[in-house]
Amino acid sequence: MTAMTPGSNLPLSAARVAVDVTAPVRLDVSGLLLTADGKVRSDDDFVFYNQPSGPGVTHTAGTSGGGDTITVDTAAVPPGIDKIVVTASLDAPGATFAGTEPTATVRSADDGSVLATFTPPQLGPETALVVVEVYRRGDAWKVRAVGQGYANGLAGIATDFGVSVEEPAAPVAAPVAPQQPATPPAPPHPGAPSAGQWGPPAGSPAPL
Repeated sequence: MTAMTPGSNLPLSAARVAVDVTAPVRLDVSGLLLTADGKVRSDDDFVFYNQPSGPGVTHTAGTSGGGDTITVDTAAVPPGIDKIVVTASLDAPGATFAGTEPTATVRSADDGSVLATFTPPQLGPETALVVVEVYRRGDAWKVRAVGQGYANGLAGIATDFGVSVEEPAAPVAAPVAPQQPATPPAPPHPGAPSAGQWGPPAGSPAPL
């Protein structure tokens, strides 16, 4: 088992690897399948809790006290995909990684043997993180420790790698009903006295 440092890489001795990301707090872990230009081909290449499977990559939610896992079956990854980046973001709104040390454990998905671990150092105001990447090198696969932080959460990472992130729709104001014009008074009936004609004629003595 190798303890990795930022930028270090290691050949993978297993065709199916699982990357567990754990921390003292709840994390949302995801995997993005990237082409040579560093972008996803479509939103289907974004694997996370709401879309737990993609070509050769699956997401498994952690049990109580455990972290989420991204599993990569390198034999099933499409030829056009060069790397799978494993990311982590904080589940609590407004929380940062200051004082929180996530750890990635890379292990064989078949026998569970641990191949490497990586704990990114010196985290601060970041709210999301590219933890490690599993990538092709010729006909082989390797893992690299990254530890790159983002200040704008998982949406910032997803957008950076070409995922379309839908913004919440703005609330639509209820239409205001047009004000109805006041109903004009009905014209007096021909021959009917006007309002001023209901009383006694001007100058008439008051009735006794």
